[in-house]
Amino acid sequence: MSGRRIYVDCLSPFYRAALTEDGRLSELILEDKHNTVLPGNIYEGRIERIMPSGFAFVDIGEKEPVFMQLGRDNTIRGMKVKGNTELPVQVIKEGYDEKRAVVSADISRSGKYCVVIDDGKNSIGVSAKITDDEKREALAQSVKDISDKFSIVVRTAGRDADKDAVSAEAKSLCDEMEEMLKRAEYTKAPALLYREDSPLFRLLRDIGGEDCTVLTNDEQDYKKIKERYADTELYMGDIPLFMNFGIEKEVNELFRRKIWLRSGGYIVIDETEAMTVIDVNSGKAQNVDKLFKINCEAAKEAARQIRLRNLSGMIIIDFINMKSGEEKERLYFLLKDELKNDRVRTHIVGMTELGLMQLTRQKIRKPLSRYIYHTCPMCGGLGAIKEKELVADDILAQLINILSTGYYNEITLSANPQILETARPGLEALEKKYNAKIRLKPINTSRFDWYETEKSRI
Repeated sequence: MSGRRIYVDCLSPFYRAALTEDGRLSELILEDKHNTVLPGNIYEGRIERIMPSGFAFVDIGEKEPVFMQLGRDNTIRGMKVKGNTELPVQVIKEGYDEKRAVVSADISRSGKYCVVIDDGKNSIGVSAKITDDEKREALAQSVKDISDKFSIVVRTAGRDADKDAVSAEAKSLCDEMEEMLKRAEYTKAPALLYREDSPLFRLLRDIGGEDCTVLTNDEQDYKKIKERYADTELYMGDIPLFMNFGIEKEVNELFRRKIWLRSGGYIVIDETEAMTVIDVNSGKAQNVDKLFKINCEAAKEAARQIRLRNLSGMIIIDFINMKSGEEKERLYFLLKDELKNDRVRTHIVGMTELGLMQLTRQKIRKPLSRYIYHTCPMCGGLGAIKEKELVADDILAQLINILSTGYYNEITLSANPQILETARPGLEALEKKYNAKIRLKPINTSRFDWYETEKSRI
């Protein structure tokens, strides 16, 4: 199936939107239907306290205060701020895990074609993805004289739009911004000044474009979407939407750690708190002449996975060693070209001295993995279990500590059968040494290294 299509599943706890390009999944977004602190929301906030690092805690009326980065000497646009200062702020990054949401004093309103920003600069901008100079100039002129207070940026979607429509939307957004800021002057913090579009429409605005066909499985949402996106279809099939179009299978395979390439090589993706590391391996391909081909395939797949998984922050790609400067340059431009369709700002820093390709990608939403997976309560996120010999050693140490007191002489040990078998010789030795009785109770638990002791005196 050619072209760009968006499949919107509204029948799960999340809104799920999948963008396919030429029949292949290229982006997946999940939105919690009950999330209240959405990126884009604008609040009248109150600064609670300012940290020495220049970060401020801001009360916006939610359970916890949010973060805001202040300027030099704790200023915002040259104005000194302190505790209890009230000002409009906008959520720019959602919170997840133990990380709080982040807000900014540079607030903006987004439309289909334009973004209006209250940043004190009064500038005009056009999306860098619009490359035609004449079109850029025409779009800039269409919004030039609309406001002497706000900055206006024409989005990529304005490329083929009617200039009057772009101008009309920019004026409407400026009027709404002006009205909201006046209302903020008389609003006691904390308070919500503007709620971003519903999760469904924010999701469509983020992922979509004028050239997309939208397919949804909810009749009520279909009517709402149809009002904004003319090319929208209602799916009424008995087979679940994502399953019918092969998307569910791709989603279920999305977080494989190892991804094989057609050339026989593979990439391994590891997400950590500090960065994401993508390691390229030759795998089954032993021919030295194929190594550059593997690197090229890996660059394309890495760019796709970065976008699909919504990886952000620092990203390191460890390509197979290349001695040729020409090959390194070709690989750099290939990766850059593959990332150009990513709507999230991504910057290729370049190749480090150790031959590692370094990228940075803007953090806006939490990684997709955080929506789907939680930290395993058994391993605490380690992703590994302790060697049975070491678990057995821990058990013996604990029993020696108990028996050496001379008070207890009977212990019931509950543990995995493999652990008990490994510890058996040591346990028998302890029974003889301390003239004690150690009873073994095999149990099966989801945590392999868990054990329990019950002590008594005969």
